[in-house]
Amino acid sequence: MKNDVSYGQKKKRNVLSDLLLILAIILLLGGVALFLVDPIKNWIRKDTVEDMEESVREMISLGEDTEITFVVDRDALQVNGEEYDYFGDEDEIIALQEQMEQAQGELPSSVVLNCIALLDIDGDANIHITVWDEATNISLRYGGGHFPESVMPGEVGNCTILAHHMRVEYSMFNTLDRAKIGDPVRIVTVDGHEYTYIIDEIKIIPPSELYENIRGDITDTKQLTLVTCTYTSSGTQRLLVIGHIIDD
Repeated sequence: MKNDVSYGQKKKRNVLSDLLLILAIILLLGGVALFLVDPIKNWIRKDTVEDMEESVREMISLGEDTEITFVVDRDALQVNGEEYDYFGDEDEIIALQEQMEQAQGELPSSVVLNCIALLDIDGDANIHITVWDEATNISLRYGGGHFPESVMPGEVGNCTILAHHMRVEYSMFNTLDRAKIGDPVRIVTVDGHEYTYIIDEIKIIPPSELYENIRGDITDTKQLTLVTCTYTSSGTQRLLVIGHIIDD
């Protein structure tokens, strides 16, 4: 006996197939969009950071300003996994975390970033970034941050600058691991003073040892310590690039 499929049944099957195809395309596009969100955000951040750095460089070259600030959205360009390193015993760390969460919650929707300097490393590292006066989650989205318990550039003691190891090449401290012993690091402050440090030590340490390496009082020389994350078989570590100033 011959099986006949009515026109109505065929139409229903075609409609169902079309709906399933549309659903599959939507899911595919959604997956692709989610996959691209982070790279797109990283490229937008890179462009934003480079635009800020060029603006700062131009303002410093004009020699008219000793205060350079930018206003940014508190919630814009968040970095995946951004978090603070806390130091102390368990109770102290918990207290610091609570204080920081409270401070973050009280931030206004617009945050002012205060620039203190530009940092340049030529050669393979090829790093050129703005340095802000603090190393907060927000400031580190837009360049390097000066650790407040360290000295200022050019002063006696240890000057520490931290920045993210971004995924986009040549973004912030993404290429800090390409810096070499003997490379010069130039820092030009907003008032036009220039300091040159020569890299003489590079090391990787666990986060638990970070504080004792970045305080300002760990040396009586004019030292610079650059810090970013690095990834090893033992997990996330901290890469430290250390240099000493060339006095005039």
